[in-house]
Amino acid sequence: MSETTHANDLLATAAVEPVGHGMMVGLGTGRAASRGIHALAEKVRHESLSVTCVATSRRSAELAISLGLDVVPMRDVSRVDVLFDGVDELEPGLAMTKGAGGAMTRERIVADAADLRIYLMDESKLVQHLGERFALPVEVLEFGLASTSAGLEALGLVPSMRRVGDESKDLYLTDEGNLVLDCAYGDAASGHLLELSSEIDLIAGVVGHGLFVTQADVVLIESADRKRLERRERR
Repeated sequence: MSETTHANDLLATAAVEPVGHGMMVGLGTGRAASRGIHALAEKVRHESLSVTCVATSRRSAELAISLGLDVVPMRDVSRVDVLFDGVDELEPGLAMTKGAGGAMTRERIVADAADLRIYLMDESKLVQHLGERFALPVEVLEFGLASTSAGLEALGLVPSMRRVGDESKDLYLTDEGNLVLDCAYGDAASGHLLELSSEIDLIAGVVGHGLFVTQADVVLIESADRKRLERRERR
């Protein structure tokens, strides 16, 4: 995407609009978040802002640094002013599935530290019920893989090991070096999402997961032609 295209990116521009001088900004992971990172770099440059960033993945950190943004380790940061990140699926009540990029645990840590959480997506990711388009990613320790998988199955989920590619035998590893189980919702789809999220958290060996039920403060939804934006806010 060229600089001119970035400058005319309505979704990304809207995502970084709340960013002001001196803020700590959380950078999400994925294509939509990458557009936001480009827009943030342009905003910082054009408005002569001083901001500090934390990134939810190595990929996002590397992109931000290459664009001249100041990125610091999240381990040193307790509070974030604004986070912008992407969405894989969105229900009408603003519950989300995240983690297609494998960064869901880091994304949740930054989201929980953020005062304002803005999520970016295109309208094709709108669903009536989570699981229509994407499985639920769960980051797990290799040590307890079998027992952790059994715990997920007991909740009605149907876990499948994520691999590097469709035909690859190589296991996908997160930035933390953990495995990812992509779980079809199965029988769990009929339950309450907040309860499901809590039950997953209680399974030994689960590091994190991509069921984001209450994290979204604002969701910006882009039309297919990228010319219109819909804004949804948690009430």
